[in-house]
Amino acid sequence: MIKIGDLQASAGQHVFGFLKGPRSRSGLHGDVPVHIFAGTEPGPTLLVQGAVHGGEVIGSIAILRVVKSLDAKKLRGTVIAVPVLNRIGFELGDRPNKIDGKDISTLFPGNPRGSFSDQLAAIYFEEVIRKANAMLDLHAAAKGYERYVLFTVERDPKNPTEIERKRRKLAVAFGLDTAAFFPPLTFGTNKSEEAFEREGIVFFQPEFGGGTGWHENGEANVRDAARGIWNTMRAMRMVDGPFESDGPLCTIYNANVVLWKPPLDGLFVRLKKFGDHVQEGEVYAVLQDPYTGREIAPMRNTKTATVIPSGLEWPTVGATSVGILGEIDEVVDRRTADLYVDFA
Repeated sequence: MIKIGDLQASAGQHVFGFLKGPRSRSGLHGDVPVHIFAGTEPGPTLLVQGAVHGGEVIGSIAILRVVKSLDAKKLRGTVIAVPVLNRIGFELGDRPNKIDGKDISTLFPGNPRGSFSDQLAAIYFEEVIRKANAMLDLHAAAKGYERYVLFTVERDPKNPTEIERKRRKLAVAFGLDTAAFFPPLTFGTNKSEEAFEREGIVFFQPEFGGGTGWHENGEANVRDAARGIWNTMRAMRMVDGPFESDGPLCTIYNANVVLWKPPLDGLFVRLKKFGDHVQEGEVYAVLQDPYTGREIAPMRNTKTATVIPSGLEWPTVGATSVGILGEIDEVVDRRTADLYVDFA
């Protein structure tokens, strides 16, 4: 039996309900929808979550698609499925929690005495995250296009830890043709990922497209996100069946170039396409005046590298990254690689 808040599921059961979250001073609540699938055989626990950033809904829809077809009676271990973590942001179509403006994904393990989002992070970390062996955190570029699996780089690539080995294998097993990691401190210290690792949790983040192309490309993204959830369960030996993927090869990039928009606003026009090899100093994109077409500023590449499937839709406003480039770290052939990850 597994218990989350007031919910509990026995072997072979699928249970749905809400984990009670904090209340704002005006009475808004952050209760979290939770599906629990308790398998009939022993096995690991996989947490699959979506919409920690409220406007990123590809993962939410994919999770619901898996929920409809997953049978607890044919499952080894436990699946915890959370289609929408940040309900306030989700209902308002915004990335952070609008009550306090905080990004919940950065707050774990949380603070029971903090603001609304800090409290929510603390409750969710204790009741949900700590019960997982692996955590699949689905994201989508609400205003852009991304398509890769992000994972944390190994501290010592020549001597990876057990968690680091499992993390890289699950990133490949997910099934996209691209995976990537950022060099340490690219976006500052990630306290949440440090908290997950202290708990022994294997954590990784698939990124999918969104933005203005969602209605055209949404079905393919949802399909592949759902496919990746099933692949993750297969890799963890929770369900049987063949792996499905974009293709046999997964290219893993060291995403060591992040291009930032200058302190000007305008229409973002990319000049380089995915897979292009861009020289240092070469113009990657330009900002244009949205009314006259006049070029406001060029955005030059800072280091020779390859464009990874990532980028922002225009117009761009405020400080934001507008491109990710990198160097190939490894190419994994899924036909010969061992994609299975065992948990004690």
